[in-house]
Amino acid sequence: MSPAVAQEMRFGNNILFDMMMTEKDRMITEPVYVPVSDTAVYRIFDRMKKDGRKSFTPKSPVMLGIKLNPSLVYYYGGLVPSVSKYYQTFTISDSSAAEVMALGVNPENVDDFHYRVVENDSLEVVPWSPIPRLEQRYGAKHPFGFLGSFKAPGRRVMVEVASKENYGVREGVIFDWRKSFKPVLSQIIISTPHDYFDLRSSLFNKNYAGRFDHDGMPLDFRFPADSVLSITLQFKKPETLVHTVYLISQQNSKADTSHLGFVDQYGFFRLNRSYFSQPGRYELIIKKQEKVPDWNSPHMLRLAFDVLPSGETAIWRKVLPYSGVLILLFAVYLGYSRRRLRTEQRQKRTAQLRLKSLRAQLNPHFMFNALSSVQNLMNKNELLEANRYLSKFAGLTRAVLNTTEREMISLQEELAITEDYLQMEQLRFGFRYVQDVTDALSPGNTDVPAMLLQPFIENAVKHGVGGMRDRGLIRVNVRTEKNNLLLSVTDNGPGFDTATTRKEGSFGLKLSEERITALNEVYKNIALNISSVPGHTEVKITFYHWISYE
Repeated sequence: MSPAVAQEMRFGNNILFDMMMTEKDRMITEPVYVPVSDTAVYRIFDRMKKDGRKSFTPKSPVMLGIKLNPSLVYYYGGLVPSVSKYYQTFTISDSSAAEVMALGVNPENVDDFHYRVVENDSLEVVPWSPIPRLEQRYGAKHPFGFLGSFKAPGRRVMVEVASKENYGVREGVIFDWRKSFKPVLSQIIISTPHDYFDLRSSLFNKNYAGRFDHDGMPLDFRFPADSVLSITLQFKKPETLVHTVYLISQQNSKADTSHLGFVDQYGFFRLNRSYFSQPGRYELIIKKQEKVPDWNSPHMLRLAFDVLPSGETAIWRKVLPYSGVLILLFAVYLGYSRRRLRTEQRQKRTAQLRLKSLRAQLNPHFMFNALSSVQNLMNKNELLEANRYLSKFAGLTRAVLNTTEREMISLQEELAITEDYLQMEQLRFGFRYVQDVTDALSPGNTDVPAMLLQPFIENAVKHGVGGMRDRGLIRVNVRTEKNNLLLSVTDNGPGFDTATTRKEGSFGLKLSEERITALNEVYKNIALNISSVPGHTEVKITFYHWISYE
């Protein structure tokens, strides 16, 4: 990226306002972000005057203003729908803070508005509350509503302001501090004149590809012209990003780059045959939408493929006399493959039902233990601690219930649940804890079984640090080893007999071991190891071949 482009893309010493701009000579209205100096914020009202060729009106009466780190570059994300509104996303790559203000909120109407803060589209960290305070800075001539400064590395935060009487009068913004914005591929669906299949299935992909990289992209994708009608890519749809698609085509030593559009709201993009009808070399590039594309960014996927000439039928003339035998052999093989596939699918469905049953047993077990802790505090007449514990328990229960219907959640969500659980138990027992996550991993793009760690942490409290007060330490580690994911829970308690505890002591531990056994019937690559000696107990869960690197 040249210095000129970098300078153009810097946020600068500005405050951004989401406005509607009308070109009077064409009467065309479109949304724009209008910057004003952070030393003269009142100038946003000057931009709203009706003279001149263009006029500006606020997107809403809230008049939300955004201030980011002045040196931040490539900060625009996608527009995220929220009922009848769209909220802008800002990607913050340097982990700096973001400030949010509402110039439309003033001393006369501050009681008419409230705001909330939601983390990772799942946890309401600030429920609907009064505007925190009024301030008069950044060169403002009158006090305005100041919502605060926000910073959540590795997570997403939505700030929303609305009228108390009319939710339709609202405005919001989403800040995204995640490190990786690379699209996550789910399927490559190939449509042919008589069939369709997932290219990554070796049983059905017609040998169009045999080798794939860590992202699931084929390394040797090729097919004859006219044999493929369309190529459809399905991605895990990120809530706060828009991914755009480019096509590089090379024919007769001439290369051409075209912008094809965007991955749709469901995570799909289809490339029709009209784009690759001629033999040649092609490459699809899927990347985060940016005003000025960064072609050196590592956060993009590339799908390269060769379209081969069609009409070369000599080989088929040689094969034709043997076609009857080949068809018979293929039919036998296909019947065997389908029977094996149906058997595997039945086994997988059975395992999934068993997993759901185990999850259904774990959730009440967790809630029963938490409520027993509240009862214990109340019996000791520690009402203040019981109230604080109940408050934490209410928030954690919401997060747990939100994952009830999902077997897999992001590692980011799993760590948020363990963080809340550790905070809750810390109120009662007073131990210390650490959550350590390697920088080499993107927790938001890595899925793990929901509520997998909590029973092991509960065991560390019960059999380990529960009676040690501030001498007790629980450590949750997340690291990688090649493409394996390693999760561990350790404590410095007195230790326990693992065989006895498994057999008699911990219902949650036994359920978790059964659950991992059932998970291996579906995924076949998860290992659990538990070791305990005085002063060091460790639970290690290894997910083999679970992650991919950029």
